[in-house]
Amino acid sequence: MSDDHERLRELLGAYVLGHLDDVEAGAVRAHLDGCAACRAEVADLEPLVARLDAVDPTHLDERPSPAAGLGACIRSAIVAEQAEREQHDLADRREAAHHRSRRRTTLLAAAAAVVVLALGVGVGLGRATAPAPPAVPLEAISLEVDPPGERTGIEVDSAGLVAHTWGTELRFEGAGFEEGAVYRAAFRDDAGRLTPAGEFLGTGEDEMTCQLQSALLRADVTAVVVRDEAGRTVLSSAL
Repeated sequence: MSDDHERLRELLGAYVLGHLDDVEAGAVRAHLDGCAACRAEVADLEPLVARLDAVDPTHLDERPSPAAGLGACIRSAIVAEQAEREQHDLADRREAAHHRSRRRTTLLAAAAAVVVLALGVGVGLGRATAPAPPAVPLEAISLEVDPPGERTGIEVDSAGLVAHTWGTELRFEGAGFEEGAVYRAAFRDDAGRLTPAGEFLGTGEDEMTCQLQSALLRADVTAVVVRDEAGRTVLSSAL
């Protein structure tokens, strides 16, 4: 690339701004007629002229400062975004739990249909000869809404424990649990430790029957606790 080309290229900015005299401007125009690279550079520079005309040189030494309240606005936007993300996550967990519950119900119904079909042929004989199944001993307990006196809408019609050789089972009937919300049950031992006893989905105003199980033996169970998704205790019973 020739020295003459470089010299004329350095004048392109002044040419676009109209700061060259007639002789220099004429030399640049003549050069542009035969140089595609410089013509492209002039095309890039020309849109900037209007923006440069809007610059006030008297304020060039001033330090820019952010608008008042910008920090608070940014923090509020971050908090709002986090809250929205948490709501989406909670909705996803509820939907996933709902799908799991429906899948378990479908599988149980299919298994029950298979058992009924397999035993259908011998139902009459079975009824005549098979002994009645032994009654499961149910220890009635008082499962209280927690905190006492607070109107949560939850009602428990009956509750009881079944002592198995492998652990303890909690059975209860009630209504008023938030529809689609996940509730978790646990048994407390004499050391204060909580052993999970399963979870269930609320059904709103519809009556529900739950059978929740834990590996903690009945002799070691000192309390029953049912908590909501936020970890708040909604039902409890001291034994």
